[in-house]
Amino acid sequence: MTKDQQQQEYDRESPLKRRREELGLTQRDVALALGKTVQTVSNWETGLYEAKLTPRDLKALCRLLKWTLEELPDYFGSPQLQ
Repeated sequence: MTKDQQQQEYDRESPLKRRREELGLTQRDVALALGKTVQTVSNWETGLYEAKLTPRDLKALCRLLKWTLEELPDYFGSPQLQ
């Protein structure tokens, strides 16, 4: 894969998935931290469903992914699906 192809793949990737993988976390880790199912996390990452999180969930997600609230993306799915 060329560097250009790698960049295109990176750009298409879900910001949630990208961050999760950067930290070595699985979808299961995220699901357990938020009290959600692995399928729900997968649906967020693929853009199938929009995440609807409570303030408590948002705080837990920020702690888990080491993001501030300002760093948290507005949309977790693939940018192509926005």
